[in-house]
Amino acid sequence: MLEVLRRNSRSAIIYVFFGILIAVFALQFGPQSRGLAVSATSSNVVAKIAGSTLTEQDFRFVYVASNAARQPPQIARASRAKERTMDKLIEREILADEAQKLGFLVSQKEAEDLVIYDQRFLYAGFPAPVDSHAFPEGRFNYEKFKEVAQNGFGVSPLRFFEIQQRELLAQKMRETLRGGVRVSPAEVKAEFMEQGLQVNLEFVKFSARKYESDEELPAADVAAYAKAHDADLRKTYDERKAILFTKTDKQYKLRHILVELNKDATADTVAKAQTRIDDAKKQIAAGGAFATIASQVSTHEPTRRRHGMLGWKKKGFAGFGDAVDAKVFAPTVKKGDLIGPERADHGFELVLVEDIREGDIPFEQAVTELAEQELTRERAKEKAKAAAQAVLDKTKAGEKLEVLFPPPKDDPAGDDDKAAQLKRMMGGMTDAPALKETGMFARQGEKVPQIGLSKTLAQKAFGLAMGEVAGPFETGDSYVVVRVKDHKDPDLKEFEKRHADLEREAARVKWYSTVESWAQQRCVELRDAGRIKVSDEVLTYEGATTPAKLSLKMSKDGKEIKDGYVPCSPRGPQF
Repeated sequence: MLEVLRRNSRSAIIYVFFGILIAVFALQFGPQSRGLAVSATSSNVVAKIAGSTLTEQDFRFVYVASNAARQPPQIARASRAKERTMDKLIEREILADEAQKLGFLVSQKEAEDLVIYDQRFLYAGFPAPVDSHAFPEGRFNYEKFKEVAQNGFGVSPLRFFEIQQRELLAQKMRETLRGGVRVSPAEVKAEFMEQGLQVNLEFVKFSARKYESDEELPAADVAAYAKAHDADLRKTYDERKAILFTKTDKQYKLRHILVELNKDATADTVAKAQTRIDDAKKQIAAGGAFATIASQVSTHEPTRRRHGMLGWKKKGFAGFGDAVDAKVFAPTVKKGDLIGPERADHGFELVLVEDIREGDIPFEQAVTELAEQELTRERAKEKAKAAAQAVLDKTKAGEKLEVLFPPPKDDPAGDDDKAAQLKRMMGGMTDAPALKETGMFARQGEKVPQIGLSKTLAQKAFGLAMGEVAGPFETGDSYVVVRVKDHKDPDLKEFEKRHADLEREAARVKWYSTVESWAQQRCVELRDAGRIKVSDEVLTYEGATTPAKLSLKMSKDGKEIKDGYVPCSPRGPQF
């Protein structure tokens, strides 16, 4: 950077200034400098990749630059933000090491030029603008940049440039790999033809959620399922143990009967609701099954369909309100207790405590819950598939989808009707089958817009004729029936017009894929040779004592070994 300033100097005064600036830089960048010293904690080694090491500063730099540090801990953990950050850092080190082996060097001046003149920096291969705070009036200011580096990234300016040197080395390796990428005219045309072929599908989705609470699962069925699927359930338990079954707060397994009331309900309406809930309690006292009575008496549709089941809840998370909470979650409450009826803000509550648990939950205690969840899901999927097949059969018999699933009529209620407004707002969130459209789309792997991932549908959609109805196609926990509404063939005139741009884009995509594949292969080689070591501590999220669980690591003979962070494991799109 000093050499750059010298080239632009125009007077003896500037040269005097250079002398001062050199002295300042010597103090600031020198090993004795306290202002830029890095704490021992931030210099801790968090990973070793072959001959390279990564410190907490390296990790935090990328974690902050990618904006992952701004995410709430729960979201960051769910998206595996720290694991993805470590993945990209490992990739960078692998590329940088290979670049050094090939004889590439990156000077500090190259890193400085990137920041000072290009006004950008790199993090894990991604470019980003340097904060404008470092460029008052459009010109680089060292002191302002120092503030950006220290306050924004927790590093000294010198360390910032060192990280950029490493990034530029990795970039040189990416460019080297780019040199070997070739895209033939046939590949470009094939890609255009694939993307130019588009369809618009009308579809009806049958969500398994809609059928999950049609019936109470017999205890014998749940026990039989648990016995037959012991290995799978143990694997599920191990995957969820750290989050759901370790050091849990006191939880109550609850069912409830809710007779809803508006806050401004008339005395007569309140009296009728009181009678309804009192009668329910009398039936239960006479030996009636709570679950059966809940499905008959409760007016709260979401839980009525689940026979009153609320599931495992802790105080403050059941939705009862403070007054009812205090009674349901009282220290004296025991398993099997019936609480209520109690008047809450939303109506009368009658609550059954089916079970209580706290602390570490062993597999033997959790297995029934897991088996019930899985069996419920499987049976619901079977019902969803059967419903979709029934609709397909009707269309083959001559019935039309738009007749079977007519669009909802406009609600006559005025805009001042809050209930009507809420109903309209929630209309797109219902699990009820409705006729919808994907919009025009081209091939996107297994993804189908508005529907989700479905390998079979993604393959067959483009071969269906106009107006053809097909299905059921599985997508997640749902099934869909589709009809082709529109179809578009590739425009060859457009191909000739855009050929040069298409060729450049195809080369860029192939380059990225080549770099990713090369780095992935090299990563697996190093991992299996035991040359990648990562500290668990750096992958721990706030409020968690252990790193998030990921996929099981596979040994060379295909056996599953210790669960946890596994380098080089597929985790979807980065950042």
